[in-house]
Amino acid sequence: MAPIADMLQKHVDSGALPGAVALSCRRGRTDTVVVGSQDLESTIPMSARTLFHWDSLSKPLTAALALTFVSDGSIGIDSPVDRWLPELSGPRVLEDPGGPLTSTTPADRPVTLEDLLTLRGGLGFTTDFESDFTTALVAELQEGPAPRSLDRESFLTSAGKLPLAHQPGQGWTYNTGSTILGLLLERLADRPLDELMTKRLVEPLEMTDARWWVPPSDLHRFAARYERPDDPREKLRLVDPAEGRHAHPPTFPDGAGGMIGTADDWLTFGRMLLDGGLHQGRRVLPDPLVTSIMTDHLTAEQRDQAGFFLDDGEGWGYGGSVRTDGTYGWAGGAGTIARIDPRRDQVSVLMTQVALDDPQGSPLLTSFEHIARGEDG
Repeated sequence: MAPIADMLQKHVDSGALPGAVALSCRRGRTDTVVVGSQDLESTIPMSARTLFHWDSLSKPLTAALALTFVSDGSIGIDSPVDRWLPELSGPRVLEDPGGPLTSTTPADRPVTLEDLLTLRGGLGFTTDFESDFTTALVAELQEGPAPRSLDRESFLTSAGKLPLAHQPGQGWTYNTGSTILGLLLERLADRPLDELMTKRLVEPLEMTDARWWVPPSDLHRFAARYERPDDPREKLRLVDPAEGRHAHPPTFPDGAGGMIGTADDWLTFGRMLLDGGLHQGRRVLPDPLVTSIMTDHLTAEQRDQAGFFLDDGEGWGYGGSVRTDGTYGWAGGAGTIARIDPRRDQVSVLMTQVALDDPQGSPLLTSFEHIARGEDG
């Protein structure tokens, strides 16, 4: 891990990064790198117990949680979701994803559980951020980095009124499908998502710090959030202090990007997937379902449609991306990344608190991935 430590320390020394925690578990051995502090304005050092907003690294956990319901027979992979979410019944589809919202045609079939797992359900970001459709996602569903004021019912009602960007199963759109997936599980079990996640994944995996908000007693170890300025000569901008938007419960837990925890918590989850659904010898998920999580389910056309959201040749499994090298994982807009590499028997995790520059990621995260794989940074 020395090259990773050197790379991260250079970013801290230059002022580009307050601090970071990196973990690599290969062939059962875990190495840790901790650099810098949790906050540019304080002397609280970064530590292995530092809490980070995982952001979109929540998606793989929400997908795995859904598969616990598939495993126990509560729902099937091909089950239409409008059985539990009638607000989404009778969807209509845009004739042109970049066109007016009024030009629609009926959907060929209902949206299924697998459509949500693979982000092929039709509700979510396209690569056209200027379209009426994306504008509606932001305005009506409050999609974006800021916390929602919408409650569950209002979100689902608004989602049901929007057209889909493509026919169910025929395209790929980012993010919103994972939020809807979490709400589907709530309806399915008649329990809030945070309780379901705790009972079915967090406690069985002994992820002691995974949660959805940070109480006052733990704010001292929650990393503040920053973003890079437009002018690289300026300092990082504080966008969310520890006592900010995550210091109280959300209006509802967001399966697309709401979870908080330590780097070690996510590593534990990733290790379970790497071990075929086992944790400490106990079965958490059936091995075939774990294989489905880490299998690319997209067509070549859908991968092309994903554009800058996915790298060249990168596809999508359940809740995360799958690359041609067989690795599975994802990154969070808050500055987090994790990758599971079955061929190398390795899980790599990096937690920072500096927001990604854009949907294409950042040079820092790319360097971490290269070094973790034994390549040049």
